[in-house]
Parts: sequence; C-alpha cells; structure tokens
Amino acid sequence: MDNYYDKVRRVLLIVLFSNLFLGLIKVLYGYNTNVLSITADGYDSLLDALTNIIGIAAVYISGKPSDNEHRYGHTKVETFASLLISATLFIVAYEIITAAIERFYNHVIPSISPSTYAVLIITLLLTVLVSRYEKKMGEQFNSDLLITDSEHIKSDALATGIIIMSLVFIQNGLTILDPLLSIGISILIIRTGFMIMKTNLDILLDINILNCNDIENEINKIYGVKNVHNIRTRGTKSAVHVDMHLVVDDDISITHAYQISKCCKNTLYNKFPEIKEILIQVEPSSGIHDEIHYKTD
Repeated sequence: MDNYYDKVRRVLLIVLFSNLFLGLIKVLYGYNTNVLSITADGYDSLLDALTNIIGIAAVYISGKPSDNEHRYGHTKVETFASLLISATLFIVAYEIITAAIERFYNHVIPSISPSTYAVLIITLLLTVLVSRYEKKMGEQFNSDLLITDSEHIKSDALATGIIIMSLVFIQNGLTILDPLLSIGISILIIRTGFMIMKTNLDILLDINILNCNDIENEINKIYGVKNVHNIRTRGTKSAVHVDMHLVVDDDISITHAYQISKCCKNTLYNKFPEIKEILIQVEPSSGIHDEIHYKTD
C-alpha cells in the first residue's frame, strides 16, 4: 500500500505543476486582453492546483498505517479531500457568476488576436493531456482521488472549448456572449462539484465497491464450498474490505473449514488486488437460512 501512495503523490505533483502553469497563463492573458471568460477559466485551473495540494496532503495522511483508534486505517481521508474539492468548486463558481453579472453592466470590449486563439488552443490540448494522464493513472492505481480530480480537469477542457467558440461570436459583435459563457462555465463547475460530492458521499455511506456476484462466482468454484451469501464490500477503490458467510459441510473439522476459508481468501486476493481485508464467517449447512435478500433500486 505504501507504494500505492507514493505513486499517487507523484501523479498529483505532476498535475499540480501543470495546473499552476496553465492557470497563470490564462489569468495573465485574460487580464491583458479583458476577456473575462479566459480569466475565469484561469482561476479554475489555479483552483485545481489548490485541490492538488489538498490531495497530496490527504494521500500522505491516508498512507499512515492503522492504529489503536483507527483500526481500518485512514484511507477515507482521500474521500473527505474530494468532498472539500467539491466545496471549493461551488465557491469559485459563485465568484465567476458575480464577475459575469458585473460585466453585464460594465461593457468592456475584449482584445482578440490570433495569439488569443493560439494560447487557448495550446492550453486546451495540454489540459486534455493532463486529464487523460490523471484518469489513466487513477484507473491503474484504483485511486478515487485521481479519477475524481481528472473529471474536474476534464470540465476545464470543456470550458476552454466553449471559450474558443465564444470568441468567434465576440469578434462578430456579440460581446454579451463573454459574460454569458462565463456563467455557463460556472454551471459546468457546479455540476462537476455535485458529481464529485455524490461519488464520495456514496463511499462514506459504504456503497458496494465490488460486484458481489463476481465474488460469489469465484467462491463457488472452490472445492468444499456449499454456499456463500451475505457478501458485502465497502471502503475505497484502492482499499476494499469484504465480509461474507461461507457454508461448508456439517461433518468436516474446524481445521478443514479453516483451510477452505483460507483458499477463498487467497482466491479473492489474487483476483481483486484492491481488496485489503476479508472477513469470512464459516457456517454449517443450516447457515443457508440466514441469507439476507437485499432490495435493488
């Protein structure tokens, strides 16, 4: 697990410097040309850099081993960090909307040149590359934080694309589109914030992380298993906790039952490397009758 946290921290550091670079370019250029939407997009990138710093701190704490008071470890600190990211998104969206409304009453004609398009297209391409890189690493490491942050950055790329479209209209005299599209960008930011919040609240509410049917299919292949039920999974994608009821023959010894249980654990650890801990309750044939039938949405 220590290796996992080191890898996630390295990815976040790369993304942090990328966001700082992109954010500063867009903010400085936006102020210089009076294009509010570019400035707003730049502040969003700088906010991404702030959330990367929060993420790095969260990953550091998450990597601490379990202790007497936190026997399941500290992995959900990453989840709280993601919720904090969603909160900061709502704040920056409010600031952008406020600035856009002010621009409605104080008309400023932005300065648009070929260099404006060049800056935006280059930052758009870099943002897409950073988002794809972070998502790829997040999926490879099963990191909720990296995947969440990559979605955040992807919304920046979409916003930059909208800005490029708006400049075309502004050059044709439709200057009102600058504040309008700034509001549109803020709506995208709010939407991303809600998506991040829902995903991480589900984790805090112990949503099933793994497909229980897949686990059941793997266990049923093992010799000596009569039935498996009441399978539950929780935690984060990088650290999953699993518990279940395992039914074996009534007449086998405790040692034999233990061996079957151990075989089940080893099978699942090999099949699902993201599993951190498995708790199995071994039962005789009568244990089949305590199966819980969960409601489906």
